[in-house]
Amino acid sequence: MNLRKLLERYGKLFSQELGIDVKKEPFKWFLASILFGARISTIIAKRTYKAYDEAGLTSAQKIATINQETLINLHGRGGYVRYNGITADYIMGVSKKLLENYDGDIEKLDKISQNPKDLERRLQEFRGVGPVTTKIFLRELRGLWKNADPEPTSIEILAAKKLGIIESDENALEKLKEFWHKNRVEGYDFRNFEVALVKLGLKLRREKLNSLKTAIMLVS
Repeated sequence: MNLRKLLERYGKLFSQELGIDVKKEPFKWFLASILFGARISTIIAKRTYKAYDEAGLTSAQKIATINQETLINLHGRGGYVRYNGITADYIMGVSKKLLENYDGDIEKLDKISQNPKDLERRLQEFRGVGPVTTKIFLRELRGLWKNADPEPTSIEILAAKKLGIIESDENALEKLKEFWHKNRVEGYDFRNFEVALVKLGLKLRREKLNSLKTAIMLVS
């Protein structure tokens, strides 16, 4: 495996692709993470976030003052039509709760959390924010927030196994960190490595699904 080539091809952060500075604009990335964590494709999630951005609705304060129909229309512009009303409710609820409990400052969750698990618990107290969304959000904040240290997703583990980096799920994060420490590439950090694994894992999953569909068509 050529690690540099892997990083060059797949290592750009999702937040960077959206023009988000996660350190300065964590709520924007939280909003995008909720969309990425929904049951839609990565492409549609990106388009839908862009619709929010173009409408100037990328803060808890602004989202909390609008109605559901406005968000549903934005989702439609992004190509997100399945479960769009439910996700609109989630995003409005997240914004209102963030204002009520944390003065609209998502970073406060990290500041008051005792450890990574506590931060993850607090994030998942927001309705519609589950383990997958939490990992997506915190993965790109690793090293920037003191408690951002999520375990890898099954997609990352799939890619890591395929590349021969790890053999099992046990202590996967520790093994991936150790691998990166020994093989780090100048100009990249561990977050880039993780994102590269995610993108490769998604590619592998699509290929597997397409192969399965082809096999079903052949025998039907």
